[in-house]
Amino acid sequence: MRKSTLNMFGSEWFGMAISTLALSQIYILSYGETGNVWYNYIAEAFSITGIILFLVILVVWIIRGLAIRDKVFTHWNNLTRLSFVALIPIIGFVANYQLIYFFGLSGWSADLSILNFYGEYLFALIIGVLLGYRLYTKEINPREMNYAIVIPPLAIGTSVFLATPLMKYFGGFEAQSMYFLVLMGLGIFFFLYIFIGSLALSGHVTTKVHDTLPTTMLPVGIASLIIINIFTISGFKVIGNISLSASTVELVSILLWGFEVWNFLVVLLLILTKPSRGTLSVWAYGFPLGLFATSTMKIFDFTSYSALLWAFIGISAALNILWVYAWINTVSFIRSKLREEVREKNATVSGRIE
Repeated sequence: MRKSTLNMFGSEWFGMAISTLALSQIYILSYGETGNVWYNYIAEAFSITGIILFLVILVVWIIRGLAIRDKVFTHWNNLTRLSFVALIPIIGFVANYQLIYFFGLSGWSADLSILNFYGEYLFALIIGVLLGYRLYTKEINPREMNYAIVIPPLAIGTSVFLATPLMKYFGGFEAQSMYFLVLMGLGIFFFLYIFIGSLALSGHVTTKVHDTLPTTMLPVGIASLIIINIFTISGFKVIGNISLSASTVELVSILLWGFEVWNFLVVLLLILTKPSRGTLSVWAYGFPLGLFATSTMKIFDFTSYSALLWAFIGISAALNILWVYAWINTVSFIRSKLREEVREKNATVSGRIE
């Protein structure tokens, strides 16, 4: 693969894999609600597809870094690309959780999963620290101030997906350790979202960069992830007297869900009036909507409020449509990049002839 072709493969490509895993989560939830085995088959197909996409993109991304070493610094010098690196631990947490869901846990798979949990957690924490360091020390381009920078805080909060089945399997000290890390992660991503999310909002409303508009869906994911975390925390009591009452969890969750609905409708209006074309940023729609659907069903399980099922159906339809739309944009993006490459090559040849 030529260096000019490799150059287009930055960390933003990981959005393709996590959005596909988010689509799998939609069908997992649908299967859990209806019992229709076809939903389970579809979920498994999307999950495996997402994992394969991730592995392929990861290999190409690493080859790119080795072949074009100066391009490694584009991730260090660009907050958006540095932030998208945090999709790697998110994919690690979610993919591992889905593999456990489909295939269960045995002795060796449980050991590998818990090593993966601690490894991904450490990776997410490191990326978050590096982002904080760059925010304090880098001369920032206003275009970098978009909601992509909330991904590193979001990453550490997704540990709850993998922690839940592992805590049930191991118990004892391991369960206590993971529970403590989940609590710590909730504190990290909640408070960092307040501060970093404010910077991102300010960046969006002042610069009006059209290509990054899809990242405005990410706050939906943040609020959803808080809901998922507090439901999980309320369901386990493995450290001291830490607990949340069911009524408190329901109240806070519905308040947060209201914010999700508002933000989702705003972004939906942006999609309809200012659609993004030929850009990979549209993959940013996927994962937040997967979290939105999950939090909706969590609240439904607690409240049995039937209107939430219709909301889930609407979210699921939106995610399916936007996933297809993201693929169309990806094909358009690749074609435009290849055309640019051909034009540059022809210009170089013409210059040599002259």
